[in-house]
Amino acid sequence: MTEQTLDNLDRRILDRIQRGVPLVRRPFDALAKELDSSGEEVLARVKRMRAQGIVRRLGPIINYRRWDMYGALIAANVDRERIEDVRSAVMAYAEVSHAYLRDHPWNLWFTVVAEDEDALDCIVADITKRAGLRDVRKLERHKTYKLMVRFRA
Repeated sequence: MTEQTLDNLDRRILDRIQRGVPLVRRPFDALAKELDSSGEEVLARVKRMRAQGIVRRLGPIINYRRWDMYGALIAANVDRERIEDVRSAVMAYAEVSHAYLRDHPWNLWFTVVAEDEDALDCIVADITKRAGLRDVRKLERHKTYKLMVRFRA
């Protein structure tokens, strides 16, 4: 499923949940009120999008630096015909929070967070070996920019 096959409500749900989920007893009912839907419908759609791989996880994003952890953006050069298999292998790691394609020689980018730099390097080495990657770059953070994807409803 691609963005083009998401319907209006799917896009509105994705747009809303990435800004946060209400911390109330029935969060999907609260979201549904905002989205003019039912809690059951919103929950069913989130579950469907999760099963389809559109939503990988629904949970907090931790400020890993405050926990004295280490993170980096990893760029990999992946043959186009292998991109989906490699992306799936990368996303199997709990330490990976994002993976996306770019129109660039290093076309698969993903973020990794670990307890320290040595642990991160071990995770990246394991991903590199298991996914059969040849060309990988670790891009360390110098400044943080928070970007959001917006889905047109």
